[in-house]
Amino acid sequence: MPVITCVSCRHPLTGELRHVPFPPTPEKFTGDRLGLPLLDQGTFAISPATRSIVLHPDDAPGTLPHTAPGRNNGCCGPDGLDGPNLLCGGCGAEVASQQTDCWLEHLIAVAPEAAEISTTSP
Repeated sequence: MPVITCVSCRHPLTGELRHVPFPPTPEKFTGDRLGLPLLDQGTFAISPATRSIVLHPDDAPGTLPHTAPGRNNGCCGPDGLDGPNLLCGGCGAEVASQQTDCWLEHLIAVAPEAAEISTTSP
């Protein structure tokens, strides 16, 4: 099964994940979708708009929160709007943006230039 790894140091950012189609998202939030994960845990999808690797918020144990001021803005959690807010746990490279604020669907968007999808041995 695939694992997402850092392109700089090959450190695994995730455990094994299953690739799923990118889910449809509402054009406008209606109040009943706010604060929910976009994907099920243990899965990933490729965003058709950004080509980011999208994960469940709990599926990136190989990352660390960014320590720069302003990178983790949000009222109830990071909103991911101020640049990458997750670092590779191996080399410290900026790899992803986590959005878990109350007004957003919860996800981690891994930058396509910062990571690759690796296949593990069966």
